[in-house]
Amino acid sequence: MKTAHIAPLLKPVKATVTIPGSKSFTNRALILSALSTNTVVIKNPLFSDDTAALISCLEKLGVKIKKEKNQITVMGNVFANKQKEIILDANLSGTTMRFLLAVCCIIPGIKILTGKQRLLERPIKDLTDALKNLGAEISFEKNQGFPPVKIISSKLTKNEVTISGKTSSQFVSALLMIAPIIGLTIKIDRDLISQPYVAMTIQTLEKFGIKVENKNFHEFIIKKQQIAAQEFAIEGDFSSGAYFAAIATLTKSEITLKNLQENSLQADKEFLSILEQMGSKIIFKKNEVTIIGNGVKPLLVNMQHCPDQIQTVAVLAAFAHGTTTITGGSSLKVKETDRLQAIHNELLKMNIENSITADSITIHGGNIKPATIDTYNDHRMAMAFSVAATKLAGIVINNPDVVSKTFPDFLKKLAKIGANVEITNKDASKIVLIGFMGAGKTSIAPLLAKRLKINVFEMDEKVIQLSKQKSIKDIFQKHGEKRFRELEAEAAKKILNKNSIIISAGGGVVENRETMKHLTRKAYVVFLETSFETISNRLVNTQDRPLWKDKEKTKQLFKKRQSLYKQFADVSVQTDGKSLGQITSEIEEKVKYL
Repeated sequence: MKTAHIAPLLKPVKATVTIPGSKSFTNRALILSALSTNTVVIKNPLFSDDTAALISCLEKLGVKIKKEKNQITVMGNVFANKQKEIILDANLSGTTMRFLLAVCCIIPGIKILTGKQRLLERPIKDLTDALKNLGAEISFEKNQGFPPVKIISSKLTKNEVTISGKTSSQFVSALLMIAPIIGLTIKIDRDLISQPYVAMTIQTLEKFGIKVENKNFHEFIIKKQQIAAQEFAIEGDFSSGAYFAAIATLTKSEITLKNLQENSLQADKEFLSILEQMGSKIIFKKNEVTIIGNGVKPLLVNMQHCPDQIQTVAVLAAFAHGTTTITGGSSLKVKETDRLQAIHNELLKMNIENSITADSITIHGGNIKPATIDTYNDHRMAMAFSVAATKLAGIVINNPDVVSKTFPDFLKKLAKIGANVEITNKDASKIVLIGFMGAGKTSIAPLLAKRLKINVFEMDEKVIQLSKQKSIKDIFQKHGEKRFRELEAEAAKKILNKNSIIISAGGGVVENRETMKHLTRKAYVVFLETSFETISNRLVNTQDRPLWKDKEKTKQLFKKRQSLYKQFADVSVQTDGKSLGQITSEIEEKVKYL
Protein backbone atom coordinates (compact mmCIF):
# COMPACT_ATOMS: atom_id res chain seq x y z
CA MET A 1 0.00 0.00 0.00
CA LYS A 2 1.21 3.48 -0.81
CA THR A 3 1.16 6.38 1.63
CA ALA A 4 1.39 10.12 1.02
CA HIS A 5 3.32 12.26 3.49
CA ILE A 6 2.16 15.84 2.87
CA ALA A 7 4.13 18.66 4.45
CA PRO A 8 2.11 21.79 5.23
CA LEU A 9 2.46 25.09 3.43
CA LEU A 10 5.19 27.12 5.16
CA LYS A 11 3.17 30.31 4.77
CA PRO A 12 0.06 31.56 2.95
CA VAL A 13 0.53 31.29 -0.81
CA LYS A 14 -0.73 33.05 -3.89
CA ALA A 15 -1.25 30.37 -6.51
CA THR A 16 -3.23 29.38 -9.60
CA VAL A 17 -4.63 25.89 -10.23
CA THR A 18 -6.23 24.76 -13.48
CA ILE A 19 -9.17 22.51 -12.62
CA PRO A 20 -9.89 19.47 -14.82
CA GLY A 21 -13.19 18.83 -16.58
CA SER A 22 -16.22 17.70 -14.62
CA LYS A 23 -16.70 13.97 -14.17
CA SER A 24 -20.44 14.45 -13.84
CA PHE A 25 -20.72 16.30 -17.16
CA THR A 26 -18.24 13.97 -18.90
CA ASN A 27 -20.20 10.83 -18.07
CA ARG A 28 -23.53 12.44 -18.96
CA ALA A 29 -22.09 13.58 -22.28
CA LEU A 30 -20.70 10.10 -22.97
CA ILE A 31 -24.12 8.49 -22.38
CA LEU A 32 -26.00 10.95 -24.59
CA SER A 33 -23.34 10.71 -27.30
CA ALA A 34 -23.71 6.93 -27.27
CA LEU A 35 -27.49 7.34 -27.72
CA SER A 36 -27.08 9.86 -30.55
CA THR A 37 -27.40 9.26 -34.27
CA ASN A 38 -24.46 11.64 -34.87
CA THR A 39 -20.75 11.53 -34.23
CA VAL A 40 -20.15 13.72 -31.17
CA VAL A 41 -16.92 15.46 -30.16
CA ILE A 42 -16.61 16.01 -26.37
CA LYS A 43 -14.21 18.87 -25.60
CA ASN A 44 -12.16 19.13 -22.36
CA PRO A 45 -13.35 15.80 -20.90
CA LEU A 46 -12.09 14.35 -17.64
CA PHE A 47 -9.91 11.27 -17.98
CA SER A 48 -10.19 9.34 -14.71
CA ASP A 49 -11.05 5.87 -13.37
CA ASP A 50 -14.78 6.64 -13.44
CA THR A 51 -14.84 7.97 -16.99
CA ALA A 52 -12.56 5.12 -18.12
CA ALA A 53 -15.05 2.61 -16.71
CA LEU A 54 -17.90 4.10 -18.74
CA ILE A 55 -15.83 4.37 -21.91
CA SER A 56 -14.80 0.72 -21.60
CA CYS A 57 -18.43 -0.41 -21.20
CA LEU A 58 -19.61 1.67 -24.17
CA GLU A 59 -16.84 0.23 -26.34
CA LYS A 60 -17.97 -3.28 -25.38
CA LEU A 61 -21.43 -2.29 -26.58
CA GLY A 62 -20.02 -1.47 -30.01
CA VAL A 63 -19.52 2.29 -29.70
CA LYS A 64 -16.31 3.52 -31.31
CA ILE A 65 -14.52 6.01 -29.09
CA LYS A 66 -11.38 7.93 -29.99
CA LYS A 67 -9.49 9.47 -27.06
CA GLU A 68 -7.16 12.40 -27.65
CA LYS A 69 -5.39 14.81 -25.30
CA ASN A 70 -8.24 17.29 -24.86
CA GLN A 71 -11.21 15.60 -26.49
CA ILE A 72 -13.15 12.39 -26.99
CA THR A 73 -14.88 11.54 -30.26
CA VAL A 74 -17.87 9.19 -29.96
CA MET A 75 -18.85 7.40 -33.20
CA GLY A 76 -21.79 5.06 -33.62
CA ASN A 77 -24.20 4.18 -30.85
CA VAL A 78 -25.29 1.45 -28.46
CA PHE A 79 -28.23 0.38 -30.62
CA ALA A 80 -25.81 -1.42 -32.93
CA ASN A 81 -24.85 -3.92 -30.20
CA LYS A 82 -24.83 -7.37 -31.83
CA GLN A 83 -23.60 -9.49 -28.93
CA LYS A 84 -26.13 -11.92 -27.54
CA GLU A 85 -24.73 -11.73 -24.01
CA ILE A 86 -22.24 -9.25 -22.64
CA ILE A 87 -20.71 -8.51 -19.23
CA LEU A 88 -20.18 -4.82 -18.45
CA ASP A 89 -17.79 -3.95 -15.61
CA ALA A 90 -18.48 -0.56 -14.01
CA ASN A 91 -15.45 -0.87 -11.70
CA LEU A 92 -16.31 1.44 -8.74
CA SER A 93 -18.24 4.00 -10.79
CA GLY A 94 -21.76 4.66 -9.49
CA THR A 95 -22.69 6.85 -12.46
CA THR A 96 -21.58 4.12 -14.88
CA MET A 97 -23.64 1.47 -13.08
CA ARG A 98 -26.79 3.57 -12.78
CA PHE A 99 -26.72 5.35 -16.13
CA LEU A 100 -25.95 2.16 -18.04
CA LEU A 101 -28.63 0.22 -16.19
CA ALA A 102 -31.26 2.43 -17.81
CA VAL A 103 -29.52 2.37 -21.22
CA CYS A 104 -29.27 -1.43 -21.19
CA CYS A 105 -33.06 -1.68 -20.96
CA ILE A 106 -33.48 -0.18 -24.46
CA ILE A 107 -30.72 -1.94 -26.44
CA PRO A 108 -30.40 -5.48 -27.85
CA GLY A 109 -28.86 -8.46 -26.09
CA ILE A 110 -28.58 -9.90 -22.61
CA LYS A 111 -26.56 -7.47 -20.51
CA ILE A 112 -24.97 -8.22 -17.13
CA LEU A 113 -23.86 -5.17 -15.17
CA THR A 114 -21.28 -5.73 -12.44
CA GLY A 115 -18.35 -4.00 -10.75
CA LYS A 116 -15.98 -4.11 -7.79
CA GLN A 117 -17.18 -5.13 -4.34
CA ARG A 118 -18.06 -1.73 -2.87
CA LEU A 119 -20.14 -0.85 -5.94
CA LEU A 120 -22.00 -4.13 -5.49
CA GLU A 121 -22.97 -2.94 -1.99
CA ARG A 122 -24.62 0.26 -3.24
CA PRO A 123 -28.42 -0.08 -3.60
CA ILE A 124 -30.18 0.28 -6.97
CA LYS A 125 -33.62 -1.10 -6.14
CA ASP A 126 -35.50 2.18 -6.63
CA LEU A 127 -34.11 2.44 -10.16
CA THR A 128 -34.72 -1.19 -11.08
CA ASP A 129 -38.28 -0.95 -9.73
CA ALA A 130 -38.92 2.12 -11.90
CA LEU A 131 -37.49 0.40 -14.98
CA LYS A 132 -39.53 -2.74 -14.31
CA ASN A 133 -42.65 -0.58 -14.06
CA LEU A 134 -41.78 0.72 -17.52
CA GLY A 135 -41.64 -2.86 -18.84
CA ALA A 136 -37.98 -3.84 -18.31
CA GLU A 137 -37.03 -7.41 -17.48
CA ILE A 138 -34.30 -7.21 -14.83
CA SER A 139 -33.04 -9.78 -12.33
CA PHE A 140 -30.55 -9.58 -9.48
CA GLU A 141 -27.68 -12.05 -9.85
CA LYS A 142 -26.78 -12.26 -6.14
CA ASN A 143 -28.44 -9.95 -3.59
CA GLN A 144 -31.90 -8.48 -4.04
CA GLY A 145 -31.71 -4.74 -4.69
CA PHE A 146 -28.00 -4.70 -5.45
CA PRO A 147 -25.72 -5.30 -8.45
CA PRO A 148 -24.80 -7.38 -10.33
CA VAL A 149 -27.96 -7.31 -12.45
CA LYS A 150 -29.04 -9.03 -15.64
CA ILE A 151 -31.13 -7.09 -18.17
CA ILE A 152 -32.93 -9.19 -20.77
CA SER A 153 -35.33 -6.64 -22.24
CA SER A 154 -34.40 -4.45 -25.21
CA LYS A 155 -37.30 -2.00 -25.07
CA LEU A 156 -39.63 -0.30 -22.62
CA THR A 157 -43.37 -0.48 -23.18
CA LYS A 158 -44.72 2.30 -20.94
CA ASN A 159 -44.21 6.03 -20.94
CA GLU A 160 -44.88 7.16 -17.39
CA VAL A 161 -43.16 6.25 -14.14
CA THR A 162 -42.90 7.39 -10.52
CA ILE A 163 -39.61 7.14 -8.63
CA SER A 164 -38.50 8.12 -5.13
CA GLY A 165 -36.32 11.22 -4.96
CA LYS A 166 -34.93 10.23 -1.56
CA THR A 167 -32.16 7.73 -2.37
CA SER A 168 -30.12 9.05 -5.28
CA SER A 169 -30.45 11.79 -7.88
CA GLN A 170 -28.51 9.51 -10.25
CA PHE A 171 -31.60 7.30 -10.57
CA VAL A 172 -33.59 10.25 -11.88
CA SER A 173 -30.74 11.31 -14.18
CA ALA A 174 -30.53 7.78 -15.61
CA LEU A 175 -34.23 7.89 -16.57
CA LEU A 176 -33.96 11.41 -17.96
CA MET A 177 -31.18 10.43 -20.34
CA ILE A 178 -33.10 7.56 -21.96
CA ALA A 179 -36.33 9.59 -22.02
CA PRO A 180 -35.76 11.13 -25.52
CA ILE A 181 -35.48 7.63 -27.01
CA ILE A 182 -38.85 6.41 -25.70
CA GLY A 183 -40.77 9.56 -24.67
CA LEU A 184 -41.24 9.61 -20.92
CA THR A 185 -42.96 11.37 -18.02
CA ILE A 186 -41.09 11.01 -14.72
CA LYS A 187 -42.87 11.82 -11.47
CA ILE A 188 -40.89 12.27 -8.24
CA ASP A 189 -42.21 10.80 -5.00
CA ARG A 190 -40.86 12.82 -2.04
CA ASP A 191 -38.44 15.70 -2.33
CA LEU A 192 -35.50 15.17 -4.66
CA ILE A 193 -32.11 15.06 -2.92
CA SER A 194 -28.98 16.45 -4.63
CA GLN A 195 -31.29 18.45 -6.88
CA PRO A 196 -28.47 20.36 -8.65
CA TYR A 197 -27.20 17.11 -10.19
CA VAL A 198 -30.55 16.63 -11.92
CA ALA A 199 -30.36 20.26 -13.08
CA MET A 200 -26.97 19.37 -14.62
CA THR A 201 -28.54 16.43 -16.44
CA ILE A 202 -31.31 18.65 -17.81
CA GLN A 203 -28.78 21.24 -18.93
CA THR A 204 -26.77 18.52 -20.72
CA LEU A 205 -29.91 17.22 -22.43
CA GLU A 206 -30.79 20.71 -23.59
CA LYS A 207 -27.31 21.27 -25.01
CA PHE A 208 -27.78 18.00 -26.91
CA GLY A 209 -30.92 19.51 -28.44
CA ILE A 210 -33.52 17.90 -26.17
CA LYS A 211 -36.57 19.79 -24.95
CA VAL A 212 -37.33 19.10 -21.27
CA GLU A 213 -40.41 20.24 -19.38
CA ASN A 214 -39.39 20.55 -15.74
CA LYS A 215 -42.27 21.03 -13.28
CA ASN A 216 -40.30 22.32 -10.27
CA PHE A 217 -38.33 19.05 -9.93
CA HIS A 218 -41.50 17.13 -9.09
CA GLU A 219 -42.31 16.03 -12.63
CA PHE A 220 -40.35 15.91 -15.90
CA ILE A 221 -41.86 15.48 -19.37
CA ILE A 222 -39.63 14.62 -22.33
CA LYS A 223 -41.28 13.73 -25.63
CA LYS A 224 -39.68 11.25 -27.99
CA GLN A 225 -37.08 13.15 -30.03
CA GLN A 226 -33.73 12.82 -31.73
CA ILE A 227 -30.47 13.42 -29.86
CA ALA A 228 -28.64 15.51 -32.41
CA ALA A 229 -25.67 17.42 -30.94
CA GLN A 230 -22.30 17.26 -32.71
CA GLU A 231 -20.10 18.88 -30.07
CA PHE A 232 -20.24 19.31 -26.31
CA ALA A 233 -17.76 21.26 -24.13
CA ILE A 234 -17.16 20.06 -20.58
CA GLU A 235 -16.80 22.78 -17.96
CA GLY A 236 -14.32 22.54 -15.08
CA ASP A 237 -15.23 20.50 -12.03
CA PHE A 238 -16.30 22.42 -8.91
CA SER A 239 -15.98 19.17 -6.93
CA SER A 240 -12.26 19.02 -7.73
CA GLY A 241 -11.79 22.75 -7.24
CA ALA A 242 -13.38 22.57 -3.78
CA TYR A 243 -10.26 21.06 -2.19
CA PHE A 244 -8.04 23.92 -3.31
CA ALA A 245 -10.69 26.43 -2.28
CA ALA A 246 -10.69 24.78 1.15
CA ILE A 247 -6.88 24.99 1.31
CA ALA A 248 -7.07 28.72 0.58
CA THR A 249 -9.59 29.14 3.40
CA LEU A 250 -7.67 27.06 5.94
CA THR A 251 -4.20 28.48 5.24
CA LYS A 252 -5.33 32.09 4.59
CA SER A 253 -3.98 31.83 1.06
CA GLU A 254 -5.15 33.36 -2.21
CA ILE A 255 -5.81 30.65 -4.79
CA THR A 256 -7.28 31.21 -8.25
CA LEU A 257 -9.08 28.27 -9.84
CA LYS A 258 -9.09 28.31 -13.63
CA ASN A 259 -11.77 26.68 -15.80
CA LEU A 260 -14.70 27.31 -13.43
CA GLN A 261 -17.77 29.24 -14.52
CA GLU A 262 -19.84 31.56 -12.35
CA ASN A 263 -23.12 30.49 -13.99
CA SER A 264 -22.45 26.77 -13.50
CA LEU A 265 -25.29 24.53 -12.28
CA GLN A 266 -22.87 22.13 -10.58
CA ALA A 267 -23.92 21.15 -7.08
CA ASP A 268 -20.53 21.73 -5.49
CA LYS A 269 -20.44 25.36 -6.54
CA GLU A 270 -22.50 25.85 -3.34
CA PHE A 271 -19.36 24.92 -1.39
CA LEU A 272 -17.97 28.38 -2.15
CA SER A 273 -20.94 29.95 -0.35
CA ILE A 274 -20.09 27.86 2.70
CA LEU A 275 -16.52 29.18 2.60
CA GLU A 276 -17.94 32.71 2.49
CA GLN A 277 -19.84 31.91 5.69
CA MET A 278 -16.50 30.94 7.21
CA GLY A 279 -15.06 34.33 6.27
CA SER A 280 -13.40 33.78 2.89
CA LYS A 281 -13.79 36.21 0.00
CA ILE A 282 -14.93 34.74 -3.33
CA ILE A 283 -14.27 36.67 -6.56
CA PHE A 284 -15.56 35.36 -9.90
CA LYS A 285 -14.06 36.49 -13.18
CA LYS A 286 -14.40 35.08 -16.69
CA ASN A 287 -13.79 31.32 -16.52
CA GLU A 288 -12.11 31.50 -13.09
CA VAL A 289 -12.71 32.11 -9.41
CA THR A 290 -10.35 33.42 -6.72
CA ILE A 291 -10.65 32.41 -3.09
CA ILE A 292 -9.01 34.74 -0.55
CA GLY A 293 -8.90 32.77 2.67
CA ASN A 294 -9.42 34.18 6.13
CA GLY A 295 -9.31 31.09 8.32
CA VAL A 296 -12.20 28.95 9.53
CA LYS A 297 -14.98 29.26 12.04
CA PRO A 298 -17.76 26.92 13.24
CA LEU A 299 -21.14 26.98 11.54
CA LEU A 300 -24.48 25.25 11.12
CA VAL A 301 -25.02 24.18 7.52
CA ASN A 302 -27.37 21.95 5.52
CA MET A 303 -25.48 20.26 2.67
CA GLN A 304 -28.27 18.16 1.20
CA HIS A 305 -27.63 19.55 -2.28
CA CYS A 306 -23.83 19.20 -2.20
CA PRO A 307 -23.19 16.13 -0.01
CA ASP A 308 -19.91 15.25 -1.75
CA GLN A 309 -18.24 18.12 0.10
CA ILE A 310 -19.40 17.19 3.60
CA GLN A 311 -16.03 15.53 4.23
CA THR A 312 -14.22 18.73 3.24
CA VAL A 313 -16.35 20.96 5.48
CA ALA A 314 -15.90 18.45 8.33
CA VAL A 315 -12.11 18.70 7.99
CA LEU A 316 -12.25 22.51 8.03
CA ALA A 317 -14.55 22.39 11.06
CA ALA A 318 -11.97 20.31 12.92
CA PHE A 319 -9.69 23.37 12.91
CA ALA A 320 -12.43 25.79 13.97
CA HIS A 321 -12.74 26.58 17.68
CA GLY A 322 -16.31 25.68 18.52
CA THR A 323 -19.08 23.35 17.41
CA THR A 324 -20.07 22.77 13.79
CA THR A 325 -23.15 20.79 12.77
CA ILE A 326 -23.53 19.57 9.18
CA THR A 327 -26.88 18.13 8.12
CA GLY A 328 -28.19 16.72 4.84
CA GLY A 329 -25.86 13.72 4.68
CA SER A 330 -28.36 10.85 4.39
CA SER A 331 -27.00 9.79 0.99
CA LEU A 332 -23.44 9.39 2.32
CA LYS A 333 -24.04 5.91 3.69
CA VAL A 334 -24.33 4.50 0.16
CA LYS A 335 -21.35 6.24 -1.45
CA GLU A 336 -17.89 4.74 -2.02
CA THR A 337 -17.93 4.03 1.72
CA ASP A 338 -20.21 4.95 4.60
CA ARG A 339 -18.79 8.45 4.55
CA LEU A 340 -20.32 9.71 7.80
CA GLN A 341 -18.84 6.78 9.69
CA ALA A 342 -15.49 7.19 7.93
CA ILE A 343 -15.31 10.90 8.83
CA HIS A 344 -16.26 10.07 12.42
CA ASN A 345 -13.49 7.45 12.70
CA GLU A 346 -10.71 9.57 11.23
CA LEU A 347 -11.59 12.74 13.15
CA LEU A 348 -11.47 10.75 16.40
CA LYS A 349 -7.93 9.69 15.45
CA MET A 350 -7.13 13.40 15.15
CA ASN A 351 -8.36 14.11 18.69
CA ILE A 352 -11.57 15.71 17.39
CA GLU A 353 -14.69 14.75 19.30
CA ASN A 354 -17.66 14.29 16.98
CA SER A 355 -20.97 12.49 16.76
CA ILE A 356 -23.05 11.28 13.83
CA THR A 357 -26.70 10.54 13.14
CA ALA A 358 -28.32 9.05 10.06
CA ASP A 359 -27.88 12.32 8.16
CA SER A 360 -25.64 14.63 10.19
CA ILE A 361 -22.31 15.10 11.91
CA THR A 362 -21.51 17.42 14.82
CA ILE A 363 -17.86 18.37 15.26
CA HIS A 364 -16.20 19.94 18.30
CA GLY A 365 -13.13 21.50 16.72
CA GLY A 366 -10.05 23.38 17.75
CA ASN A 367 -7.67 20.84 19.32
CA ILE A 368 -6.65 18.89 16.24
CA LYS A 369 -3.66 16.53 16.16
CA PRO A 370 -2.00 14.71 13.22
CA ALA A 371 -2.77 11.10 12.41
CA THR A 372 -2.44 8.41 9.77
CA ILE A 373 -5.66 8.65 7.74
CA ASP A 374 -7.41 5.64 6.24
CA THR A 375 -9.16 6.50 2.98
CA TYR A 376 -11.61 3.55 2.77
CA ASN A 377 -10.96 3.31 -0.98
CA ASP A 378 -12.79 6.65 -1.24
CA HIS A 379 -11.24 9.41 -3.34
CA ARG A 380 -13.02 12.14 -1.42
CA MET A 381 -11.66 10.94 1.94
CA ALA A 382 -8.12 11.18 0.52
CA MET A 383 -8.58 14.67 -0.91
CA ALA A 384 -10.53 16.12 2.03
CA PHE A 385 -7.96 15.03 4.61
CA SER A 386 -5.12 16.20 2.36
CA VAL A 387 -6.56 19.67 2.94
CA ALA A 388 -5.78 19.23 6.66
CA ALA A 389 -2.20 18.22 5.81
CA THR A 390 -1.53 21.62 4.20
CA LYS A 391 -2.01 23.21 7.63
CA LEU A 392 -0.97 20.53 10.15
CA ALA A 393 2.35 18.68 10.05
CA GLY A 394 2.48 14.91 10.52
CA ILE A 395 -0.60 13.78 8.57
CA VAL A 396 -0.15 10.64 6.48
CA ILE A 397 -2.71 9.60 3.84
CA ASN A 398 -3.01 5.87 3.24
CA ASN A 399 -3.72 4.63 -0.29
CA PRO A 400 -3.57 8.07 -1.96
CA ASP A 401 -3.94 6.53 -5.43
CA VAL A 402 -7.71 6.45 -4.88
CA VAL A 403 -7.80 10.07 -6.10
CA SER A 404 -7.51 8.68 -9.66
CA LYS A 405 -11.23 7.91 -9.49
CA THR A 406 -12.03 11.55 -10.30
CA PHE A 407 -8.87 13.68 -10.04
CA PRO A 408 -5.72 11.78 -11.11
CA ASP A 409 -3.47 14.88 -10.94
CA PHE A 410 -4.61 15.98 -7.48
CA LEU A 411 -1.33 15.32 -5.66
CA LYS A 412 0.74 16.86 -8.45
CA LYS A 413 -1.33 20.04 -8.30
CA LEU A 414 -1.06 20.00 -4.51
CA ALA A 415 2.74 19.94 -4.83
CA LYS A 416 2.65 22.82 -7.34
CA ILE A 417 1.04 25.18 -4.83
CA GLY A 418 3.85 24.48 -2.35
CA ALA A 419 2.83 21.43 -0.28
CA ASN A 420 5.67 18.91 -0.31
CA VAL A 421 4.25 15.48 -1.21
CA GLU A 422 6.29 12.33 -0.58
CA ILE A 423 4.89 9.00 -1.75
CA THR A 424 6.19 5.83 -0.11
CA ASN A 425 5.27 2.17 -0.43
CA LYS A 426 4.50 0.28 2.75
CA ASP A 427 6.09 -3.16 2.99
CA ALA A 428 3.89 -6.02 4.21
CA SER A 429 7.03 -7.65 5.64
CA LYS A 430 7.68 -4.73 8.00
CA ILE A 431 5.17 -4.55 10.86
CA VAL A 432 5.30 -2.40 13.99
CA LEU A 433 3.30 -3.53 17.02
CA ILE A 434 2.19 -0.70 19.30
CA GLY A 435 0.03 -0.66 22.42
CA PHE A 436 0.10 -0.09 26.16
CA MET A 437 2.29 -2.14 28.48
CA GLY A 438 0.76 -5.59 28.86
CA ALA A 439 -1.04 -5.45 25.51
CA GLY A 440 0.88 -8.51 24.33
CA LYS A 441 3.42 -7.02 21.91
CA THR A 442 6.37 -9.08 23.22
CA SER A 443 4.34 -12.32 23.06
CA ILE A 444 2.73 -11.66 19.66
CA ALA A 445 5.89 -10.51 17.85
CA PRO A 446 7.73 -13.90 17.76
CA LEU A 447 4.54 -15.79 16.82
CA LEU A 448 3.83 -13.43 13.94
CA ALA A 449 7.48 -13.49 12.86
CA LYS A 450 7.44 -17.28 12.79
CA ARG A 451 4.32 -17.34 10.59
CA LEU A 452 5.73 -14.77 8.19
CA LYS A 453 9.26 -16.25 8.37
CA ILE A 454 10.89 -12.94 9.26
CA ASN A 455 12.89 -11.53 12.19
CA VAL A 456 11.88 -9.84 15.45
CA PHE A 457 13.24 -6.52 16.72
CA GLU A 458 12.45 -5.89 20.39
CA MET A 459 12.69 -2.13 20.98
CA ASP A 460 13.17 -2.33 24.75
CA GLU A 461 16.06 -4.79 24.37
CA LYS A 462 17.79 -2.46 21.91
CA VAL A 463 17.27 0.51 24.27
CA ILE A 464 18.84 -1.43 27.15
CA GLN A 465 21.78 -2.36 24.92
CA LEU A 466 22.33 1.26 23.86
CA SER A 467 22.08 2.50 27.47
CA LYS A 468 24.58 -0.06 28.82
CA GLN A 469 22.24 -0.58 31.74
CA LYS A 470 20.72 -3.83 32.98
CA SER A 471 17.03 -2.96 32.67
CA ILE A 472 14.46 -0.34 31.69
CA LYS A 473 13.97 0.33 35.39
CA ASP A 474 17.67 1.16 35.76
CA ILE A 475 17.51 3.62 32.83
CA PHE A 476 14.59 5.45 34.41
CA GLN A 477 16.19 5.54 37.86
CA LYS A 478 19.63 6.74 36.70
CA HIS A 479 18.78 8.91 33.69
CA GLY A 480 15.03 9.57 33.73
CA GLU A 481 12.27 9.20 31.15
CA LYS A 482 13.66 11.92 28.86
CA ARG A 483 16.87 9.96 28.27
CA PHE A 484 14.85 6.79 27.76
CA ARG A 485 12.85 8.47 24.97
CA GLU A 486 16.11 9.66 23.37
CA LEU A 487 17.39 6.09 23.39
CA GLU A 488 14.14 4.91 21.80
CA ALA A 489 14.71 7.42 18.99
CA GLU A 490 18.24 6.06 18.49
CA ALA A 491 16.90 2.51 18.38
CA ALA A 492 14.29 3.52 15.80
CA LYS A 493 16.98 5.00 13.55
CA LYS A 494 18.89 1.71 13.67
CA ILE A 495 16.06 -0.03 11.83
CA LEU A 496 15.02 2.82 9.55
CA ASN A 497 15.82 0.93 6.35
CA LYS A 498 15.33 -2.64 7.56
CA ASN A 499 12.66 -4.87 6.02
CA SER A 500 11.36 -8.38 6.77
CA ILE A 501 10.98 -7.55 10.43
CA ILE A 502 8.39 -7.47 13.23
CA ILE A 503 9.06 -4.58 15.60
CA SER A 504 7.73 -4.78 19.14
CA ALA A 505 7.66 -1.15 20.28
CA GLY A 506 7.57 0.20 23.80
CA GLY A 507 4.26 1.40 25.18
CA GLY A 508 5.26 5.08 25.21
CA VAL A 509 7.00 5.23 21.84
CA VAL A 510 4.01 7.09 20.36
CA GLU A 511 4.76 10.13 22.54
CA ASN A 512 7.75 11.02 20.35
CA ARG A 513 6.58 11.89 16.83
CA GLU A 514 10.13 11.93 15.45
CA THR A 515 10.73 8.41 16.76
CA MET A 516 7.52 7.22 15.18
CA LYS A 517 8.48 8.86 11.87
CA HIS A 518 11.62 6.68 11.76
CA LEU A 519 10.00 3.60 13.22
CA THR A 520 7.04 3.49 10.87
CA ARG A 521 8.78 4.36 7.60
CA LYS A 522 7.35 1.97 4.96
CA ALA A 523 5.90 -0.15 7.80
CA TYR A 524 2.40 -1.27 8.70
CA VAL A 525 1.51 -0.15 12.22
CA VAL A 526 -0.72 -2.51 14.22
CA PHE A 527 -2.34 -1.28 17.44
CA LEU A 528 -3.01 -4.06 19.94
CA GLU A 529 -6.11 -2.52 21.51
CA THR A 530 -6.57 -3.86 25.03
CA SER A 531 -8.79 -2.70 27.89
CA PHE A 532 -7.18 -1.37 31.06
CA GLU A 533 -8.98 -4.05 33.06
CA THR A 534 -7.40 -6.81 30.94
CA ILE A 535 -3.96 -5.21 31.27
CA SER A 536 -4.34 -4.94 35.08
CA ASN A 537 -5.20 -8.63 35.26
CA ARG A 538 -2.24 -9.60 33.07
CA LEU A 539 0.38 -7.57 34.93
CA VAL A 540 0.53 -9.27 38.29
CA ASN A 541 4.05 -7.95 38.98
CA THR A 542 4.54 -4.28 38.07
CA GLN A 543 7.71 -3.60 40.08
CA ASP A 544 9.89 -3.63 36.95
CA ARG A 545 7.62 -1.17 35.14
CA PRO A 546 8.74 2.34 36.14
CA LEU A 547 5.63 4.10 34.77
CA TRP A 548 3.26 1.91 36.78
CA LYS A 549 3.40 4.20 39.81
CA ASP A 550 -0.10 3.56 41.09
CA LYS A 551 -3.20 2.25 39.39
CA GLU A 552 -5.02 5.57 39.05
CA LYS A 553 -2.06 7.44 37.59
CA THR A 554 -1.36 4.56 35.23
CA LYS A 555 -5.00 4.59 34.15
CA GLN A 556 -4.69 8.29 33.29
CA LEU A 557 -1.57 7.54 31.24
CA PHE A 558 -3.46 4.73 29.50
CA LYS A 559 -6.28 7.11 28.50
CA LYS A 560 -3.82 9.70 27.25
CA ARG A 561 -2.04 7.24 24.98
CA GLN A 562 -5.12 5.62 23.42
CA SER A 563 -5.67 8.50 20.99
CA LEU A 564 -1.96 8.48 20.09
CA TYR A 565 -2.03 4.77 19.25
CA LYS A 566 -5.04 5.33 16.99
CA GLN A 567 -3.39 8.29 15.28
CA PHE A 568 -0.46 6.17 14.11
CA ALA A 569 -2.21 2.83 13.51
CA ASP A 570 -2.98 1.38 10.09
CA VAL A 571 -4.79 -1.51 11.78
CA SER A 572 -6.36 -1.95 15.21
CA VAL A 573 -6.81 -5.43 16.65
CA GLN A 574 -8.88 -6.01 19.79
CA THR A 575 -7.08 -8.48 22.09
CA ASP A 576 -9.50 -8.86 25.01
CA GLY A 577 -10.64 -12.45 25.43
CA LYS A 578 -8.59 -13.73 22.48
CA SER A 579 -5.77 -16.24 22.43
CA LEU A 580 -2.32 -15.31 21.12
CA GLY A 581 -3.00 -17.49 18.08
CA GLN A 582 -6.28 -15.72 17.32
CA ILE A 583 -4.65 -12.29 17.60
CA THR A 584 -1.74 -13.33 15.39
CA SER A 585 -4.07 -14.71 12.70
CA GLU A 586 -6.16 -11.52 12.74
CA ILE A 587 -3.08 -9.33 12.29
CA GLU A 588 -1.87 -11.48 9.42
CA GLU A 589 -5.23 -11.29 7.62
CA LYS A 590 -5.66 -7.55 8.11
CA VAL A 591 -2.19 -6.73 6.83
CA LYS A 592 -2.73 -8.99 3.81
CA TYR A 593 -5.97 -7.11 3.10
CA LEU A 594 -4.16 -3.76 3.16
